[in-house]
Amino acid sequence: MSKKPDSYEGELAAIMNALAESVAEASNEEVLEDVRVHGEDPTEAERQTKDVLLNTLKLHGQRRLHEAQKQYDVRIADMRAKTYQLPVSGEERRQLLELVLSQQSAVRSVLTAQYREFTSLSDNDVESFLRQLQELGFLDELSTTEGNTK
Repeated sequence: MSKKPDSYEGELAAIMNALAESVAEASNEEVLEDVRVHGEDPTEAERQTKDVLLNTLKLHGQRRLHEAQKQYDVRIADMRAKTYQLPVSGEERRQLLELVLSQQSAVRSVLTAQYREFTSLSDNDVESFLRQLQELGFLDELSTTEGNTK
């Protein structure tokens, strides 16, 4: 009768726990002797062990950061794939951005902190801001005007 994969994982966990327990119970001298018997330099083994433990701690600490980065990447990909209803010409997009900024002081304060002169924004920057504002629902709040849809 074949064993289920779960039972192998259980057996492996039991072996690893027993191994960890035997190392924890061994004296420092016994561990050093065991390292030497296997032809390894104790100082190098110590360095490698510390590196593994530090890297594991670092990865564990950054797992939420990595998950957030994945979610951000998915969201950005969704935004890039989405079709937005924005004015066609660059001048009309600038006018729409100016309208949003005149009606939404909170948005204006965020953008003015980064760009004092909106005339220095490229057409791509203006379009990018409008896409982001539409994602956030700011364009939905505008009344429909000639040349743009909500």
